[in-house]
Amino acid sequence: MRCPNCFAELPSPTAYCLHCGSRNALGCGLFIADNRIHLFFIGKHAEETLSFRLYEEESVRNTFEIIAERIHERRMDEVYISGISEELIENASEILRRVALAPISVTITNPFQSAEEFFKHLIEHVRTAKELKKVDIKPEEKIHGAHSTIIGGREGLKLIHKIATSEFVKKIVPGVIEAKGSALGGGVRFKLTRCDDRGNIRGLLIDGATVQEIHVVTTARNKEEGKVILKILRGLLEY
Repeated sequence: MRCPNCFAELPSPTAYCLHCGSRNALGCGLFIADNRIHLFFIGKHAEETLSFRLYEEESVRNTFEIIAERIHERRMDEVYISGISEELIENASEILRRVALAPISVTITNPFQSAEEFFKHLIEHVRTAKELKKVDIKPEEKIHGAHSTIIGGREGLKLIHKIATSEFVKKIVPGVIEAKGSALGGGVRFKLTRCDDRGNIRGLLIDGATVQEIHVVTTARNKEEGKVILKILRGLLEY
């Protein structure tokens, strides 16, 4: 296999090219079952699957350290994690964050019944995201609207700023602030709820008993692209 950019020899179709510095992997996913971990790399022209068997509890960290090396070798800065249960997914996410060799964004997905099913959805998601239009606007310049006040103080603004860093977000419009009858608890939270037919996203910023609508204008051209961006932004909020 040769690098599509400089034609240097590569050890795998998704390997990072040390000669020209080009990244040949578009996305990465990890699926964990009871005794096996599957690692997927989606390349520009091919996919690659690695499988690791977990023999005992002591081998889990060592296995994740090897996985972290494989991810770093391909210069991946984002990983999607799924598995057969929410507990396994959460544990895998925590361990991978601890052993990662470079800063990495971990996006947790819903459980899937099989690695094959997860991989199929991951390919569709990654390749769709690759085609999305991007904008080059400073995060602080994306916040607009008549309701310039953002509830939650510094924490509320921090959550809004997280999604403002996305290159798929064009504008964030703080909406009406409402006081509910009783506090919902959990401190300051930001929930992205759904996207409309044009691919724009509705969110709710919650601070105790106060709720504020947040409208996110994206680069999506339709609802399907909006759903992809919605998943990406939810991942940013979790990181």
